[in-house]
Amino acid sequence: MPQNNNMTMSRTKHSQNELLRIKYRTGMLERGMKPKDLPLRIWTGNEIPAEVKTAIKKERLARLGGVHGDPMAGYPVEYGYLHMFFGSRETIEITFYNRGITLFLSDEEGIKRIHRVFCKLDMIVRRDEES
Repeated sequence: MPQNNNMTMSRTKHSQNELLRIKYRTGMLERGMKPKDLPLRIWTGNEIPAEVKTAIKKERLARLGGVHGDPMAGYPVEYGYLHMFFGSRETIEITFYNRGITLFLSDEEGIKRIHRVFCKLDMIVRRDEES
């Protein structure tokens, strides 16, 4: 008797939406600096903290890709970058300029959702640096 195809399809769909790797870069860009001058953190597979996976899913970050904020809104420029790789070979990139200023001036829910995930990532980076 054949296996239940619903189980197989469900597993396949889950693995396609699975977060496989993230790259995160954040910091202040002083005059003459480029984003690549900031440290890049990479987490792959099981290295991705569970709380980050949960936050990315809960905040539906895959729907918020693109560039947010205004690089001219302040100096030095607060910079944040998140690149997410999924099992479906889909990649989502979020670049955020001057997050603090943008949060102060905007009441947009998408901005708040990105901010919550970036805060979670910032907390983990600090925790890793202290260890």
